[in-house]
Amino acid sequence: MKRPLPPGCATWNDPNESLEASCATWNDPNESLESVNARIHDGVPLDRLAARADGYIRAMFDHFPYLRLPPCPVCLEIGPGTGTIMEGLHRELRRRGNLPSWIGGLDIAENMLAKAKSRLAGKGPFRFLHYDGITIPLPDASVDFLYSVATLQHVPKPYVYNLFFEMRRIVKPAGFAVFQLLSFKHLPEQETHSPWREEIHRQITLAKGHWHHFYTREELEAVLKIGTGIPFVDIHENGAIWVCFHQSPLPLPEDFNPERYLELNPDVREGGADPARHWQEYGYKEGRKWR
Repeated sequence: MKRPLPPGCATWNDPNESLEASCATWNDPNESLESVNARIHDGVPLDRLAARADGYIRAMFDHFPYLRLPPCPVCLEIGPGTGTIMEGLHRELRRRGNLPSWIGGLDIAENMLAKAKSRLAGKGPFRFLHYDGITIPLPDASVDFLYSVATLQHVPKPYVYNLFFEMRRIVKPAGFAVFQLLSFKHLPEQETHSPWREEIHRQITLAKGHWHHFYTREELEAVLKIGTGIPFVDIHENGAIWVCFHQSPLPLPEDFNPERYLELNPDVREGGADPARHWQEYGYKEGRKWR
C-alpha cells in the first residue's frame, strides 16, 4: 500500500534515485578509458598514476602504522575506479612478502568495473564485484582488509552510513577498514572550483556530475561508535579525513612492558588505568611510547 502523497507532491520518486544519479557520471559505457582516467584522477598524467596510487597506500599505513594483515589476506576496495589503487596495494603487499589471496573491487557502476577489468585482466589476484549500492555481496566476516579512497565522498550520506553497517558485517573480527572522506575543512578549496550553491543545485536536481559530501570528525565518531556500534575508531582530519576502524583490541606489541608504559606515561598511572587496556584503546592512537 502506497503512502499518501504530501500536499503539492505529484509523485513519489524512486527511493534510490539519488544514489543512481550520484553514480551516473561513473557509469557511462561510451566514455573511453583514457577520458575516465583523466577525469577521475584530476588530470594526473597516465605515467604518474602508479606513483599516485602508491602515495595513497603509503598514507594508509602512515596514518595507521599498527595495521597488520594476516598471511594471504582477503582485501576489498569500495569504488576502485580503473583499478590503480588495487595495483598499488598489490605492490605494497608483495613488497612486504605477504601476497594476498585476492584483492576485490566493489562498485555500483558496472561500466567502471568493466574498464577496471579490461586494465587488470591477467595482471594479478584481482576480482570485481557489482552491487546495488546497499548490500555488499559477500558473507559475514569474510574480509581481512577493506579500504576506500576518494570514493565515498561522492555518495549520498545515508548510503555511506548504511555502508558502515555493511563494512562492519563483512570485516573479520581481527580485520581493519580504512577509508578517506572529505572534511568540511576542505570546503574553502572546493569552493574555488565547485561553488557550494552549484553543488547543492546539482544534487537536488539529480544532475549528472561529481557530487561532493563533507564530514566532520565529531560526526563520524558518533555515527561509527554510537550508531554503528564499532568499538575502535581512529580518525585523522585535515583537508581529508582518514578513518580506521576495527572490532577487536589490537594485540599488544611483543615487547610491551606494563611498568615501563606507566613510567613513560605518568598520567596513565595517576589515572589508575590498566596499562595494557589503555594502550589498546588510546595509547596506540596517541602515539604513546612503551619502551
